[in-house]
Amino acid sequence: MKKKMRRLSITIFVLLVALVISTPELLSSEAGTGKVSRPFEYTGYSFPKYKSYTRSPHYVSMFDGTKLAVDVYLPVEGESHGSFPVLFNYHPYRRATINPKTGEISGTLPGMETFIKFFTSYGYAIVIAEMRGSGVSFGSRLDMSPPLARDGKQLIDWIEMQPWCNGNVGMFGASYMGWSQYAVAAQKPRALKAIMPDVINFDMFSGCLFYCGGIYNKGLVETWGSLMYQFDRAAYIPAAGLLPVAPIIDEDGDGELTDEIPQYPSGKPFFFDGPPTYSDGKKRQNIYYNAVREHLNNLDARQWAPAAPYRNSRIDGTQYTWIDLGPSDWPVRLSESGIAIYNVGGWFDIFTLGTTRWYATLKATNPSKMLIHPSFHTMPDISPEVAGPYWRYFGEDLGKAATGMLRERLRFFDRYLKGIKNGIDTEPPVFIYVMNGKKWRFENEWPLKQQVLAKYYFEGGNTLSKSKKTDGSDKYKADFTHDSRYGVNKATRWNAADLRDEPMKRTDKDRQCLTYTSGPLGQDTEVTGHPVVSFWVSSTADNGDFFVYLEDVDERGEAYYVTEGKLRAGFAGLLPQEDMLASNARIKILPNLPYHGFKDTDYVDGIFAKDNIVKLVFDLFPTSWVFKKGHRIRLSIAAADWPTFDLHPKLSPKNNPSDQANTVPTITVYRDAKHPSSIELPIIPLKSKEAGINTHTSATKIEGKKK
Repeated sequence: MKKKMRRLSITIFVLLVALVISTPELLSSEAGTGKVSRPFEYTGYSFPKYKSYTRSPHYVSMFDGTKLAVDVYLPVEGESHGSFPVLFNYHPYRRATINPKTGEISGTLPGMETFIKFFTSYGYAIVIAEMRGSGVSFGSRLDMSPPLARDGKQLIDWIEMQPWCNGNVGMFGASYMGWSQYAVAAQKPRALKAIMPDVINFDMFSGCLFYCGGIYNKGLVETWGSLMYQFDRAAYIPAAGLLPVAPIIDEDGDGELTDEIPQYPSGKPFFFDGPPTYSDGKKRQNIYYNAVREHLNNLDARQWAPAAPYRNSRIDGTQYTWIDLGPSDWPVRLSESGIAIYNVGGWFDIFTLGTTRWYATLKATNPSKMLIHPSFHTMPDISPEVAGPYWRYFGEDLGKAATGMLRERLRFFDRYLKGIKNGIDTEPPVFIYVMNGKKWRFENEWPLKQQVLAKYYFEGGNTLSKSKKTDGSDKYKADFTHDSRYGVNKATRWNAADLRDEPMKRTDKDRQCLTYTSGPLGQDTEVTGHPVVSFWVSSTADNGDFFVYLEDVDERGEAYYVTEGKLRAGFAGLLPQEDMLASNARIKILPNLPYHGFKDTDYVDGIFAKDNIVKLVFDLFPTSWVFKKGHRIRLSIAAADWPTFDLHPKLSPKNNPSDQANTVPTITVYRDAKHPSSIELPIIPLKSKEAGINTHTSATKIEGKKK
């Protein structure tokens, strides 16, 4: 049980990661000054001047009277006790927990104490707030709904008025905390100057938390929803390491907080079986109990998400659709705000597309940066020890990660909250790790200008070729038991917390798929950007789902996962990406990629009826990967990824791959002159890569001379 809860908590955004840099030549330091400012290295511009910090809990009333729980951390034992820039963390994952036996209070997210200690030492105040319907905040919520954004703005307005705030606020955090940054920033609170969202979605429907390519992501929603259910009800499960949220109010004034938590019935994780009783036998106003009890009215994503299968579906009887949950009109409002944004993502994150899309869409209007590391749904400097095996196999050592990323955050917030001219805004704005190439690299834009879009055509003998040579077709009988989970821990991109001792391999899984494989490569080949697959298909069933995997096959025939994409065939039609915004929003969404609308009016039921041949075009998650000389590129096509994703309800009404009543189709993929099926890869030519690095180094040296 303990292992299961650890897996759940990490999977749903108890976030982690790590980064290291080994390219000091990319940026010059200021000679003779002792100042260094480059990714993950930062000295001489600001200094730790405070030895400790204080923590104080508060309730803050919102526009409708709902009280939200807030912890304030202030620097002490330093040069002054005046006002500070503030870093604001806003989420539903509980701001702090308490051990009912010892009274020890600790942060919910691993590594948060280190974060707080580091930033308060540099003269930052930190505020951590629980959303309505979470922790010991009052109220109830629909996750990612507009009232949460309005609450966030009001909290920043409250922060701005406090004597310990100097009027400059930044936000930080990952996943849901990344959502809260964009949602709150779009409200344009006056004091908010900068945000640093990690691993964050763009479109809440198709962005792959709930639905991916129109296919319900049941595994992730069930995992996340189950943990949220326990968090919101102050569950106490000692065997799983799950502690209740820390109280705000010491009602009896005895200096102890553990006796403010109602007693849990023996062997049960919740205290709602009867009227609240307390360990000291005293009566109270039941502030803690009443706050948590209001969370029973929260809407459970495990129920409302599968009942809202289209982007324009109304959610569980509310006034909201997925569009209201984001991005709505946020890109437009953010483009007007001038707020500085540092997007941080992972190449194997579930939201990698969101990271690149937010950056590319807003870079022309807002001070913007983007950094992408070789890991999963993780937050740098929180828990690098569980960042996943790709660091070890295809990336860098994790040893210096936490310190390095903490300093990168300090560089960013120093520039935009303290006004320190440390050069972070003059260096190239994009910093990515090239996997299998084992190196970091600056770039000036995304997608990269030097990319060459190269088509690899489906050919006879299950091959990929850079030229169209033969006509034909290939048949594939769908295998609903195809399961992308890897290794003994059954982990995937969608449940990366269990990936520990092995990289993601698809060698055995490819036997359940239709594959196309290139010949051995004559030289190292870098793919950096957004792969796009285009293929023509028919089916003996009227409907279907398609899962596509890009893989690296080594000299021994071992196939390694690189990236993936998926689409429910009924959404084959293409629409402008701007369709995902609120109707009154006017801004161009970038990069320009295939988009399928995902509204009920966009879906064609029975799309394969009457032997219809359908063209499917969709992008795979962006990546940066070097296929080594002698390796081969493989494209693998499946008709299911169960149990992570639901089977198509028309083909398997019971969502069971073994159900004898299933309709198991035979699929035909066409590869002729009329139907030139292919995958388009963004290749970075070797000479362009070398020129790019030299250009960046030269440009930076010139800037250094100006200083």
